[in-house]
Amino acid sequence: MTKFKTTKFSTALWMIGAVVIAGCQSVTPATNNMAQEVLKPSTCVVEPPPVDENGKPMPVDLDDRLSMELRVFFDKDSAEIKQQYTPELNKIIAFADRCSNLTFFVQGHTSKIEQQAIDEKALHLKSSSQQLDFISLSSARAQSIKNYLVNLDLPAHRIRTFDCSADNPIAPNDTEEGAIMNQRAFGWISARDRYDQMLLDCREF
Repeated sequence: MTKFKTTKFSTALWMIGAVVIAGCQSVTPATNNMAQEVLKPSTCVVEPPPVDENGKPMPVDLDDRLSMELRVFFDKDSAEIKQQYTPELNKIIAFADRCSNLTFFVQGHTSKIEQQAIDEKALHLKSSSQQLDFISLSSARAQSIKNYLVNLDLPAHRIRTFDCSADNPIAPNDTEEGAIMNQRAFGWISARDRYDQMLLDCREF
């Protein structure tokens, strides 16, 4: 009788142990997944500041760590991105990966000479009987930047494009050198709102 009770008690302990072990095995993956979700950054992660030769942190402008700008200059009447700007575009991708909650803004600009030719073409198309879709050069420049970044897996919904035509020159348009400076695209990704005023004279598309 005693042997039977001992055996029955041992069997019960074994069953409880099996349930506990099985329970641990089923909970562990869910716990790991939860930990991974918590550790995955959903906001901009600031990298550690650089240090000097003595290992002491160096002063850093916080805006520089939470913002990145892009400047791309184009040949006249062209929206083709030159090879020399590839490294800068790749830096935007790296920054966007680190700051997954931020949006990239890009503006397309033209020189005054380019814009005059564009306006004349648009006027001609409007007065003709031809039904043609007209895309301005400044829009095409912003779009070419977006296309490049999307091809590198930056989601399209994280990129906003703006057509600024020739309304915001950064150099005089009466010289060839100045015109070249205005044949550009300017973009930024930032955790700050210091760029808000730059969108007032541009059309989003």
